[in-house]
Amino acid sequence: MKIKNYTTEILISIMVFLLLFYSSDPVFYSDSSRYLKGSLNDPPLYSAIITAMQSMFVTLNCLVILQTFLIGLGIIFFTKTISNYFNLNVIVKTIVALFLFFPIIEFYNNILTEPLSYAFSLWFVSFVIRLIYNFNILNLAWNSFFVVVLLLMRNQFIFLYPVILFLYLGIFFIYKSKKKLILLTISFISIILTPNSLVSLNEYSKRDSLENKNIINNGSGAFNFIYIDAIYISTIQDLEIFKDNDLKKTLTKILQNTSEQKLSLEHYNGRGHFGSSFPVIMNLSNFLLNDLAMQKNTTVINLKKEITIKLIKKNLKKYIKFLFKKFYDSSWLFVFLPFFIMLAAFPVFLKDKSNLSLFVVFLSTFTLANHFIVYLFGRVQPRYFIYTDFILLIFVFIFFYIFLQKKMK
Repeated sequence: MKIKNYTTEILISIMVFLLLFYSSDPVFYSDSSRYLKGSLNDPPLYSAIITAMQSMFVTLNCLVILQTFLIGLGIIFFTKTISNYFNLNVIVKTIVALFLFFPIIEFYNNILTEPLSYAFSLWFVSFVIRLIYNFNILNLAWNSFFVVVLLLMRNQFIFLYPVILFLYLGIFFIYKSKKKLILLTISFISIILTPNSLVSLNEYSKRDSLENKNIINNGSGAFNFIYIDAIYISTIQDLEIFKDNDLKKTLTKILQNTSEQKLSLEHYNGRGHFGSSFPVIMNLSNFLLNDLAMQKNTTVINLKKEITIKLIKKNLKKYIKFLFKKFYDSSWLFVFLPFFIMLAAFPVFLKDKSNLSLFVVFLSTFTLANHFIVYLFGRVQPRYFIYTDFILLIFVFIFFYIFLQKKMK
C-alpha cells in the first residue's frame, strides 16, 4: 500500500482532528432552541440526533465531534468518487478536498442543521455520480437513503423532489429498460412516502405539547414565508380588496406598523433590507392574527393563505419583480452560471444520451432548484446555498482541468 495514494484521506483526517483539538464546544444561535426542543416547525432528524447524543453523552460536545467526523468522511468519500469516475490525480483531488473543507471551519460546531446537511449533500451527490455511471440496486438504495435523510434534515430540501424525478427520467432515457424503470419508480415512491410518514408520525407524537400547539396555531411553515413576502410588498391602499372589516383592521395595523418603521418595499428596497423586515412582520402578524383567528374560530394559517392569495394576486407584477430582486441582490452569479450550463448540456444529453451530459444537467438543476426554493420561501442567506454552490464550483474547476488537460495532449 502506497501512502501517497491516500494523501487526501490522511490530510482531511489530520485537519478534522486539529479542528476538534482547537475546540469542540458547541455554538448556539437563536434557531438552535428549536432543534433542542424538537419543534414541529422542522423535520425531526436533527432533533432526534441531538436527543440521542445527549442521552448517551450528556453534553453536546459529542454532537460537534459527530458533525465534524461526518463532514470529514463526506469529503473523503466525495473526493474518492470523483477521482475514480473523472480520473483525477492526487494534486487535483487534494485541492478539491481542501476547497470543501475550509468553509466548515465557520460552522462545524454550530448547533444547526448546516453541518450534517453539508455532509449528507456530499454523500448524496457522490451516489448520484455512482448511480449514473454504474446503475445497480445498491447505488440506487444509497441514493434513496440520502435523499430521505436530507428531507428529514431541513424543509429546504423539498427541492430534491423535482430534481430526483428529472434525474430518474434521464437515467431511464439512457437505458430504456423496464426493469430499471420499475426500480426507479419504487425508489421515487419510497422517497415520497418515507419522509412524509416519519414527519407525520413525529407530529402526532408531539402535537399535545404547549410549544407545538403554539407553532400550529401560528401557522409556521413554508407558506408562512410567502405570506411575509406578500405583506412586505403591499401597501394600505391594497386592502380595499378585503370585504371582512375585522381582517382589514388587523392588516391595517400590520401594514401601518411596518410602514412607520420603514420596513416595507415602498420605503427601501436595498440589499438585505428584507432580512430586517422579516422578523418584525412575522412576530407582529402572529400576535395579531392569533387573536383574530380565535375570534373567527379558524386558524392562523387559513387567514394567512387568504391574505397571501389576495395580496399577491393584487400585486403580481410587483411580487415577481421582488423575487427577481432577491436573487439579483444576493447570489445572481450562481443562478446564471448553472442556467447557462444547463442550456449547453441539455441538448447534448438529448442527442448523445451520455452519462456525463446527464450528470451536468443534474448538477445545474440541483443548484437552480435550491436557489428557487430559497427565493420563494424565505430570506436569502449565504448558508442556505452551501449544499449546492460549493459542489457546482468544484465541478466547474474539474471540467476546466479536464478540458485543459486534453488540450495539452
